[in-house]
Amino acid sequence: MRNTCVEQWRLCELTNILDSIEDDIASAISDKQIKTGNDYCNIVLRAMGKAIVSMREIICLVSCGYPDGALSISRNLYEQLIILAFFEGKHQDRKFQDYIEDYCIDYDIQRCNALIYECKNCFQNPERLTELTQELTRIKSSAHKSTDRGTYWWAGYSSFSNLTKAVIKSMQEQNVQFFLHRLHLHYKRACVALHASCIGNTLRLGGNPDFAGIDTTPSEKGHALPLWFATVSLGYILGVAFSVLELDYENYEQTLNGLSSFYDSKERD
Repeated sequence: MRNTCVEQWRLCELTNILDSIEDDIASAISDKQIKTGNDYCNIVLRAMGKAIVSMREIICLVSCGYPDGALSISRNLYEQLIILAFFEGKHQDRKFQDYIEDYCIDYDIQRCNALIYECKNCFQNPERLTELTQELTRIKSSAHKSTDRGTYWWAGYSSFSNLTKAVIKSMQEQNVQFFLHRLHLHYKRACVALHASCIGNTLRLGGNPDFAGIDTTPSEKGHALPLWFATVSLGYILGVAFSVLELDYENYEQTLNGLSSFYDSKERD
């Protein structure tokens, strides 16, 4: 199963691309002496790192015959695509830096909320809870927008769905909107595969639609969709990252487009 999937889905080629991308980015970070910080470059690099890790997880799952698991993880890349597309569309906005600062503040808010939950429900430490609550108040007070507007408050939207709608609507070309709508449809499909709903528990990519049960055996079908979805998303993220790092993206663009076209043709067969 593993050798068949590796060869059939060109996973060695995809792995080599990821290795090369990592080397190029690591060299650029070293050459430019980029430091960790709350700036747009670091946001892009975090997204790129998340994308590479997710791609490696997808390769592992596909090589072992688990397309539904691969599709679930592929949504991570799409989420990073939408976030970066939002920022890319705000470059000329006079509040661009505010968006960046609020995005970084959200990291601290989520961390503090997790510690408060732990302190309140696991350790029951009143003094530490008071300290954390005060810290959370201080963090929120430094934000440029109201932090009570929802998960994506830093962008001004209450949910990822609303953020996505705004990003798609902001695109000038209709064919780009259409393509993003197609990606979002597969994102919804990935959410179904991930969540433990009734249909999520029984769904198998390329499986028997009449089967009603939980099948955990490896499959030889359905791998084209998560690979296409993930590779297309990776291409955009990489393009943004290489632009920020001032690296040549053309060779990778051609290679990734070739792979995504290959996966797309297999999905349509």
